Amino acid sequence: MRHPAALTLTAATALVLVTAGCGITNPYAQTTVTTRAPTTTRVDRSAVTKTDADPSPERGGTIPTNAASSQSHLAHHAGSPTPRLALERYAQLYINWTASTVAAEQQELATMSLGSARAQALQAAASYQHDTTLRKSEVTNTGTVVSIAKGQGTANGDWVVVTSETTSGRGDYQGLPAGLHVTYAALTHTSTGWIVAVWEPRS
Repeated sequence: MRHPAALTLTAATALVLVTAGCGITNPYAQTTVTTRAPTTTRVDRSAVTKTDADPSPERGGTIPTNAASSQSHLAHHAGSPTPRLALERYAQLYINWTASTVAAEQQELATMSLGSARAQALQAAASYQHDTTLRKSEVTNTGTVVSIAKGQGTANGDWVVVTSETTSGRGDYQGLPAGLHVTYAALTHTSTGWIVAVWEPRS
């Protein structure tokens, strides 16, 4: 999620300082008003599935103990019947928000994700609960999903999600142009369906 989609240098710096004081970094912190900084947090890709088939540990009707434990913390509506539907659903919530709803929406994303995607959502939710800059500027982000496809080349093994987003608000957030943004993602299959496990904004 572009949270916010176009942070100013001052706002981004303030947000980084707040999260740095807690010993964490904000995966959405930016230094320009038009792009997102790439997320550097990675997970062990052997633990997630990037194809339409069930991962090998789950074939034959068995699920590893640690995976089963993680699934017990998922919302009952967390899964989707196909990878594309899971990504579409996640992306729509990720890119459409207002300053007053962004923290709650990040919490919702956490209930429907696993792995690094969940960790990022929880971290962002905690950060945005105390972000007065977004509220004062009445920031809103709206967008649509342009495409969802399996990656090729350097993105081979990932899913690539392209979104078109516009940020609006008062002050520095007024009149910002719409932009295309690329996210790499990976999923895993659980008892509730397909779940986003990796969500890495690239631009």
